[in-house]
Amino acid sequence: MTTPPPPESGADALPTFEVDDHEWLGQADWIIGGEAAAKARAQGRYAAYVLTLMAAVYGFPIVQATFKTSDSATLRDQLHSAAAYGVGVAAVAAIFAAAVWAGRFRGPVVPPMPWIDLVLAAPVDRALAVRRWWRYAVVGALFVGGLGGLTLSAGLAYAGVVGPLVIPIALVGGLVLGLAVARVWLWAQVRSWPGPDRGLSLLWRVDDALRELHGESLRQHSANTSTLAGSAMTGNLRTARLTFARPVRRARRRRLRAGRPFPVLVRRDVLGLRRQPSSMLTGLGLFVLGSVVLTWALTQPAAPGIAVPVALVPLYLGYGAWAEGLRLQADNIGTPSLIGSGPLEEAGAHLVVPTALAALVLGGSYAVAVLLSAGGVGVGAVASIVCVLGALAGGHLLAAFRGQPTLVSGPQGLIAWYLMPSVVVLVVGSLLPLLLRAGREGGAGVAVWLVVGLVAWGLHRVRRLTHLHRV
Repeated sequence: MTTPPPPESGADALPTFEVDDHEWLGQADWIIGGEAAAKARAQGRYAAYVLTLMAAVYGFPIVQATFKTSDSATLRDQLHSAAAYGVGVAAVAAIFAAAVWAGRFRGPVVPPMPWIDLVLAAPVDRALAVRRWWRYAVVGALFVGGLGGLTLSAGLAYAGVVGPLVIPIALVGGLVLGLAVARVWLWAQVRSWPGPDRGLSLLWRVDDALRELHGESLRQHSANTSTLAGSAMTGNLRTARLTFARPVRRARRRRLRAGRPFPVLVRRDVLGLRRQPSSMLTGLGLFVLGSVVLTWALTQPAAPGIAVPVALVPLYLGYGAWAEGLRLQADNIGTPSLIGSGPLEEAGAHLVVPTALAALVLGGSYAVAVLLSAGGVGVGAVASIVCVLGALAGGHLLAAFRGQPTLVSGPQGLIAWYLMPSVVVLVVGSLLPLLLRAGREGGAGVAVWLVVGLVAWGLHRVRRLTHLHRV
């Protein structure tokens, strides 16, 4: 309730009045946004309808068909093993880590700029002023978590891997996970700006967390939202990367030693990971998760066919976290080389560090799996790991040197331009284990040519983009 100061005594005294905060905010919402709030709710309902339709038409059939083609008894035992629980815990931890990372740049509570400038500066409870955007975020997180748990558990139950009782448990678990992720996301947004109260207790003190949101912080998050939306619509990925970049605070006194161009570029990437340990740790976490799933898919006959594509997603993202040097070269394409290296030599040097780290993690994961299973080293599995490394390198060459999108093709063409490198890696990487299995004549040759062709395609993109930007 907003109450003005008491009136002065005497003849000139003004009458007292009280204004209800809810009524005042409703009037401000109508004046500033008009029908924008109603349109936003309609768009939210349409998005929920589309997600539900995709889960029913694509998600459930794919899940049940994938697990129905596997040995249900063996797969059920593996899903109840300690390794499977460990992978599940790691996946949930990765979701929370992603929420913390995203909250530093774009939190769940981001009102439009006029609302921040005109309404939040008024003497009104901030928790009440920004609650609408918090409710949007909570409802979205609950819906996505519940729908994901329902789709996965229903598919597993229909395939006979789990019992029907798991469906309501998974639904409740998805809802709880969605709510927890939303609160962690809000906590990370509060911590993005210095304040007196940034402790973990804000996770269950939502109103206090909303009151701790600083006006400048909300303004910065709103500007980041506009920048990222503009970058996504125009395909300007460099602007988005600069928005996400953090200031260098570690290893600032370290300097590169003089030497030949190729080793200097490799040492530069090592120094870059030392100065940005968050990129190193993010890539390591994603790659360990993907390596465990890929090793399981290569060593267990009962593993479903979808295990390899699922493993390739964190592997692709983890490799990308280590390949910042490759993207920096693409951002500065066409500028004169200061150390006399050609574009292909420079691109090859930037692939050394991420490929070496990926080979170390993948090889270590496979070695641990072989020791635990007391089996021999499979030639097909080793060849699959080597080919997957080549596919990841070629895919990130395509991703870094993809150039600018053709905006005349519309939103569908822009989405295809974004997803093309990752889709190529998923398709090629999923075919490699099938081609390299024992007993398939000519499969090894086809797999090698697929990887060589993907890397050659990426190097062609490097050369072509360099020539297009050459003055």
